[in-house]
Amino acid sequence: AHKGIELGIPGEELKGVCQGVDFLRELNLTGTTKVGKKVCIIGGGNVAIDVARSAVRLGADEVTILYRRTRKEMPAWEEEIQAAEDEGTKITYLAAPQMVVEENGHVKALRVIKMELGEPDSSGRRRPVPVPGSEYDIEMDQLIPAIGQQPDLQAIEKCEDLTISKWNTTQVNPITFAT
Repeated sequence: AHKGIELGIPGEELKGVCQGVDFLRELNLTGTTKVGKKVCIIGGGNVAIDVARSAVRLGADEVTILYRRTRKEMPAWEEEIQAAEDEGTKITYLAAPQMVVEENGHVKALRVIKMELGEPDSSGRRRPVPVPGSEYDIEMDQLIPAIGQQPDLQAIEKCEDLTISKWNTTQVNPITFAT
């Protein structure tokens, strides 16, 4: 599952936006990757933490992780979160992206909205709820979504008699596991 999940917000196609798994893949394959001066990572898992720590080590001046819940709900390992903070990563909790602000086709800022925690969702974590009228902008020159991965089905999308599930995986027979 090496295809990043998009945020689904306006401006994601701008220069300066790069999926977390793509950022890490390029870094691991070539030893380097493009990193901005002010980098914002969206997500709370280990990929988001890995991207943040890598961006710091690659020389970014400011690295911020934006997460829509609190630290308690973050799926990343606590020791990884602490290590990222120790290396200089800032983490903004209870904030969610709304749109990428553009200047000449490039990322200029990210408009975010403050969140508060509501009732627990199906994962057992309290569901983030937007606070109306609380939008603000975070200046940046690189945005890296790291909210999850899904399979890249390009190689098999033209196969006949292959059914894709709502999770973007191949549908299989539950007894034989055959497609």
